[in-house]
Amino acid sequence: MKVLAGFSAMLVLSLCACTNSTSVTGKDNQTSGGTQSETSATTSFVNGKTRVVVSYNDETNEGAFITYAQFDRTVTAGASLMGWSYSDDGGNNWTYGGKVSPPKGWAVLWGDPALATSGASYQTVFLSNLAVPSSKMPAGGIHGYLYYGDGRSSYIGGACIAKSTDGGATFKNLQCVSNTSSVPGVPDTPQGHFYDGGSMASTSSGDVYAAYVDVATGLIDVYHSPNGNANFQLLPTPFPKFYAVSHAKLRASRDGSIYVAAQILSNNTAYIYMNRLVNGAWGNPVPVSDPSELYPGIDFGTTVQGSELTLRSGPQFGYDIGAASEGGNDAVRMLYTRRDDKGHLYLDASACNDTLTSCNRVPGWRFQGGGPNNSAVDSYNPDVVAWPGFIGLPPTWQASWAYHYGNANFINVSRATLGYVNGSAFIFPVDILQNAAVCSDTRGYWGDYDAMIQTGWSGTSSLWMRFTTDSSAGCTRRWEYSGEAQHVQQSNYSY
Repeated sequence: MKVLAGFSAMLVLSLCACTNSTSVTGKDNQTSGGTQSETSATTSFVNGKTRVVVSYNDETNEGAFITYAQFDRTVTAGASLMGWSYSDDGGNNWTYGGKVSPPKGWAVLWGDPALATSGASYQTVFLSNLAVPSSKMPAGGIHGYLYYGDGRSSYIGGACIAKSTDGGATFKNLQCVSNTSSVPGVPDTPQGHFYDGGSMASTSSGDVYAAYVDVATGLIDVYHSPNGNANFQLLPTPFPKFYAVSHAKLRASRDGSIYVAAQILSNNTAYIYMNRLVNGAWGNPVPVSDPSELYPGIDFGTTVQGSELTLRSGPQFGYDIGAASEGGNDAVRMLYTRRDDKGHLYLDASACNDTLTSCNRVPGWRFQGGGPNNSAVDSYNPDVVAWPGFIGLPPTWQASWAYHYGNANFINVSRATLGYVNGSAFIFPVDILQNAAVCSDTRGYWGDYDAMIQTGWSGTSSLWMRFTTDSSAGCTRRWEYSGEAQHVQQSNYSY
């Protein structure tokens, strides 16, 4: 890739923006007894108000279906992690929406949430979760991980999509999707391929898309419903000659096109590739990054509840499509995670034009700053969100990510504008959350990814929200599959 003009800057992490951080779950009687982590978020518009909707892996009231021992977890038929909450006052107060139950023919709804609001009907919201078909469900329940064998087989065999017509207050099952073609060497595929992750997007015409990584084949499966009412149908894969190793991320453009990105494995190295769907046809896959980290782990250098504290993470890139600068060469902007020669994680950046025919490195948006006393920093889970602009409302680009430094059991979250100063790309992070305690299970799970969205406007200032796992209630237990407490919080700010 070429290099887009810019410069790097020394960055100060200790500044903190004026934010309002509130608990989404964990403070009410319904969710306080369970765990919630790993988020997807959207906004809807209903009854003259903007509503913020967030979904998460939700174990509220799951004691009858999910039980834990120190080194085991048992999941039985009827379990659902498909929960959500919503706020009608910008995140000051949250209402627990409940959970969707597994539909007929499906035994378990197993998280990895994805949300999207219809571009043609702002009170219509779609929610996706991975799912275990009844045909794959063992009579005695699932013990431990939900995959087995060489890792391409799993009790998971598709995903289920629910729909809300009241702005995300309630959801009902709409359709479950599954690829049942036989794959050589993966004997369980006729019962449904092992799907992982989940991403949804909708165009202004109301077309709705859902994407998952097909672990059995190494392809990205993308489904399309032309209006959100008709059945979702499987499209041709966007990366037919490549092996995908990460969740996919979908984004919709105002011109009606759909973008998809995923990490592709080449010579044991992960690169981010992107493709664009225009008038129902995919273009050519394009590499949009240098070598990138795939699901990196972070060692916190300390112990909690007698076990070494580590944190694993999910897909390490974020991107969006918005207003271009630099002669149109940055309508698509991306941050992604890399590892330096000392083993620490940092953020690199790239940009493409809207047709993906020109992609460039952007050194000025790279973040490799030092912590207090120049201590090393691990930055991870970047996300990028664009507001393309409208009459009287200027376009803007915002990014956020989490970071950790030193031998401590907490993380911070920063945000920054992916913009320019005197024509040069520039980034200046400001903290929006500090000293958030981590209580991962002993595998390192604390929610593999977090959501970031724009929630509205206050005058000409845009309002933004980042969601993270919340362990402020303490860390009373760390077993192999259970870290308590884990809830959801949000931090919002204006720009």
